[in-house]
Amino acid sequence: MSEEILVQLSCPSCTHPINLQTQGQQIECPACGSQLLLDGHVCPNCGEYHKEDSGFCRACGTAMTRTCEKCHTPNWSGAEYCKQCGAALDIFQLLHLHNKQATMSRLDEQMRDAQYFKEKERADSERRMAMLMEQEEERQRELRTRKATQKKQDQQLMLTAVFVLAIFIIIVAAFAVL
Repeated sequence: MSEEILVQLSCPSCTHPINLQTQGQQIECPACGSQLLLDGHVCPNCGEYHKEDSGFCRACGTAMTRTCEKCHTPNWSGAEYCKQCGAALDIFQLLHLHNKQATMSRLDEQMRDAQYFKEKERADSERRMAMLMEQEEERQRELRTRKATQKKQDQQLMLTAVFVLAIFIIIVAAFAVL
């Protein structure tokens, strides 16, 4: 089966092109008025031809059928009248289905965008956290270096104080002996 979308058909009587996107299951040639019965359905949204009955278009996901509210018979979504009882099918219901599909598409797109931004924010957050951790490690190294330097200076000061005190004691002891 071809994946190509059937949007135009030649009239078998006059070979005039017929736009299928504007037609229902019953096709009428705008040039000669010949009427054809289409075996299958054309999606009213994207024009994809479906030979077999399908609840939704395999190309765009649009509903292919809608139920008559009077007799509950499933009809093609582009039909204006019920094939069972002939009741007019509400065009507003069709518009509602189309708007619902558009809303679902928009919500899906927003969900994808939200997921993208969530992932981007997570990656940015991890990058910032790694940078902060690196800065903290550098700060800790600097503190350890300062502490070691301060300890060394304190030890030298203590040695100097002990040395001065020892000399002072020796001088005092020397004067005391004399």
